[in-house]
Amino acid sequence: MKVKLLFIALVYWLIVLGALGMNSVEAAPMVIDFELEIELNNTTEFEMDYEMENHKMEAKYKAPGTATKYGQEAQKMIEPFLNELNLSPDSNKEELKKQILAILELTPNDVVEFELEVKFDTGAKLKLDQ
Repeated sequence: MKVKLLFIALVYWLIVLGALGMNSVEAAPMVIDFELEIELNNTTEFEMDYEMENHKMEAKYKAPGTATKYGQEAQKMIEPFLNELNLSPDSNKEELKKQILAILELTPNDVVEFELEVKFDTGAKLKLDQ
């Protein structure tokens, strides 16, 4: 009896949500390829490469003063970074660059070259080269 009442309540709730137009939720596009290279004026660089293809992940993380990490070690460094950025194909490029520099604790004066390429599972791309 309880199961039947729960089922009826669930169906009713779905009908109400549908009537309110809340039944469709669009998922944010997923990053499947992320490449970031920042050359600093002291000749060091940040480099992050992250690619997800056919459920296989390849990753590389290089930061000044640390050993280069690959695979799952790099993934552990890059994924929290990506989550903090909340990337989308229509991200404001200048704001995104400012956010990246802030997360990495860099200033624009530290940067000689900044390259970012992001591909999403929707086929959309985001590119910034300065």
